[in-house]
Amino acid sequence: MSTVTSIGIGNMGAALATALLKSSTVKLTLWNRTASRPQVQAVIAAGATFEPSLPDAIAASEVILLCLLDYPAISSVFAQLDAASRPLQGKTVLNLTNGTPKQAREMEAYVKNTLGAAVYFDGGVMVTPQLVGTPGSFVVLSGESEAVYRARLADTGLLKPVGNLLYISPDAGAASLVDCAALAAMYGMFIGAFTGIGLLKRQKGQDGKVAVKPLVDGVMVSLLKELVPYVSLLADQIDREDWMDDLGNPLAMQATGVKNIMQSCEDEGVDGSGLALLSRLMEKAVQDGFGAGGVAVVAKYLMK
Repeated sequence: MSTVTSIGIGNMGAALATALLKSSTVKLTLWNRTASRPQVQAVIAAGATFEPSLPDAIAASEVILLCLLDYPAISSVFAQLDAASRPLQGKTVLNLTNGTPKQAREMEAYVKNTLGAAVYFDGGVMVTPQLVGTPGSFVVLSGESEAVYRARLADTGLLKPVGNLLYISPDAGAASLVDCAALAAMYGMFIGAFTGIGLLKRQKGQDGKVAVKPLVDGVMVSLLKELVPYVSLLADQIDREDWMDDLGNPLAMQATGVKNIMQSCEDEGVDGSGLALLSRLMEKAVQDGFGAGGVAVVAKYLMK
């Protein structure tokens, strides 16, 4: 039987706790500032034990699972503990709070050096709360060594109900780096999609209104699906710094296409500034002699 104390029962914290309760080998204790929160009550109803005392909740388990809003929230929770008593002595801390690599490394030092934790893993849940525990759910983790990761998490099957695990590196900040990188791609897609949807809304319908969802489903989504493997090809080019492979689409041609998008936004009254940086870097790369190469060279200009 693995004992786990879950601290922070928001949407993601509740999803993680609910998934863990599906394992017959996990005894789950909860701590949250507000016991009456609906998510907390739902997890209690599913079989978890609520402990109102933070020190007692931590003392109840070998593994401390953190999933709060941000790292300042973690610091605020830990500030309630008597650090001199080393309240995390010998425990495994699994932090799935979204943050930055720098915050992850600093938290590792704090929980181990100040609070006494034996093991610290930092990670990110790479799906929405609704998908936690489904076949597509996976968690990226970093910290300690791969041998410790296997002994404490992979081989024990502790997180199996949550999803697949991907260990990145002994660097505690590595998982946050991967998380932020993946989310950057996601939000980049969003701003591009919002710009495109804005243009679609400018269509001239007979009644002045045009539904854009059919075109988004039939054209935009179809295009994005086909282009997903292209991202992998671009990553390979960036690894090799092979800036002159155009992959069949020369940069100068693509830069002209993006300029047309920007002009269309200007003409149609849509804010295209979300794509302005990309357009500017593509133009600079063309001016620097990469026009016959590929769009992957833009990544070269992003690195400070």
